[in-house]
Amino acid sequence: MSRRIGSILFRHILREVALAFIVVALVLLVLLVTNQLAFVLGRVADGQVPGQLVLELLRLSVTENSNVILPISLLLGITVALGRLYHDSELAAAQACGMSPVTVYAAAGVVTLAATLLCAWIAFFAGPDGARRSYEIRTESLRTALVRGLAPGQFRSLGGGAVLYFREQDAAGHLRNVFFERRLKPNLGGEEARIEIVLADSAQYNLAPDGSLASVVLHDGQRYEGVAGGGAWRTMRFREQTVPIQAAAGAPGKPRADMQATATLRASSDGRYLAEYHWRIATVVITLLLGVLAVPIARLRPRQGRYGRVIWAVLLYAIYASLLISGRTLLEKGGVPAWAGLWWAHGLVALLGLAIIQQPRIEDLVRRRRNAAA
Repeated sequence: MSRRIGSILFRHILREVALAFIVVALVLLVLLVTNQLAFVLGRVADGQVPGQLVLELLRLSVTENSNVILPISLLLGITVALGRLYHDSELAAAQACGMSPVTVYAAAGVVTLAATLLCAWIAFFAGPDGARRSYEIRTESLRTALVRGLAPGQFRSLGGGAVLYFREQDAAGHLRNVFFERRLKPNLGGEEARIEIVLADSAQYNLAPDGSLASVVLHDGQRYEGVAGGGAWRTMRFREQTVPIQAAAGAPGKPRADMQATATLRASSDGRYLAEYHWRIATVVITLLLGVLAVPIARLRPRQGRYGRVIWAVLLYAIYASLLISGRTLLEKGGVPAWAGLWWAHGLVALLGLAIIQQPRIEDLVRRRRNAAA
């Protein structure tokens, strides 16, 4: 009978903790999605990202940032759930009937283990893959932004003072009845800026594989060159003319550390890579450590409010996150040896968590000494 009661209590506590964890995670997820959606839609409005990729970019962004949500969701979920059980005297009654504290730790431990495994999968596998895919999408979108903007009957700025217009486009992608205008750079002799105007029967718009250079190939047309408002214009007929245009695609720059495989980060001596490697480990450790500390932190004193311990949980997480961010910066700059990583931050938070757990006993001890002195 005692085993059956223990099993019922275990399932009851597990359900309360899991439900609170899921609710908190969903609320934070909605906030994250709202923020990221506004960012992605801004990119779409600027023409940097095609509209059909909004959902994929949103999904990738949520995957990359889920490790920020999971630890605080677990900490608050356990604190709120156990706080309700303590406030309603359910745990007090269960313990009076012989329930072991191990039951509470076991129920919270199941949720903590699940959240920790999910964090590990995101940190070491899904997160880097999502970062790489997101970077590829955004880079490719920037490179092909000008091509996507081409439409019949519309003047399209190509950058660098160039404007392209065409009446129609055939199935092969050739532009028909083309108008092209470009401002030419003045010579060093102080000559006024000249304008180049081209009328062509057809044209093709090409983009280099690396996205750094675009070109317009014009066929069978006339080229006019001169100064705006001036009477001296040069006219030339041509069968084919190629006009290079610098594409504003943006160079990728240094490889991003969050896109690298974990094995690559571990084998590197680069400060950025070392910091990213220890950061991935930290996202797993923080989830496990906060899940363990949340159980004693959530214990309420008699007549204490249901959410009386939430403030301590939030304070603990804020300090933990600040230490990890500072430690990551120090690792990148070489201010902390690689072997130390971020383990010192975990140790400090463990000590702080123990101090918060002992806070009621410390208050009682101080109160007794004051009463004794009075």
